[in-house]
Amino acid sequence: MAIHSRACSTSVAGIFAGWLALCAFGALAGEVYTALVTHQSGSYFVEVDALISAPEPAVRHLLTDYEHLSRVNPAIESSEILLERKAGDYQVRTVTKACVWFYCKHIHQVQNVIESQDGSITAVVVPELSDFQHGYARVNIWQEPDGTRVLIRSEVRPDFWIPPIIGPWLIKRKLRSEALETVQNLERVALPAPLPHNTSAK
Repeated sequence: MAIHSRACSTSVAGIFAGWLALCAFGALAGEVYTALVTHQSGSYFVEVDALISAPEPAVRHLLTDYEHLSRVNPAIESSEILLERKAGDYQVRTVTKACVWFYCKHIHQVQNVIESQDGSITAVVVPELSDFQHGYARVNIWQEPDGTRVLIRSEVRPDFWIPPIIGPWLIKRKLRSEALETVQNLERVALPAPLPHNTSAK
């Protein structure tokens, strides 16, 4: 597949939308310690280390609710479980709309997703069903005193032509913004809504 455009972008679509250049960023009451994207030989490497001010079960549920992933990444237009081999072993398909400037592209991705007994989640792209030659992601989630720590490491190699000079810069910028937005959405959705005035919890 070839794409010729003055602007081209992709996304680490699916459960990670991670989904950066090194930064510290206040995500609501939480914090992003690291948000790093590097590009080498056509592949993009993403690392995100964040503290979410929400309980671990709520954060884990959002990241593994594969049929409603748009709640944490609005760029995901659809997500579905294609196959459940057994509990914690799925094949998941996502369609993501990625836009940079005036150019938009729908990106299709199918991943084999494993929820391991150690609490980690891994996803491997199925190239023949995706717009990627290769893709891998691993998420570690654990409870800390001030919230839930989320560590994401991923690698993706697009299966379409990208302008060699400005393309990688645009993709890294897009990945960075989506990763930070995903962290914000995780916290926003995971935190319980405030009770109405003069209403007490049951």
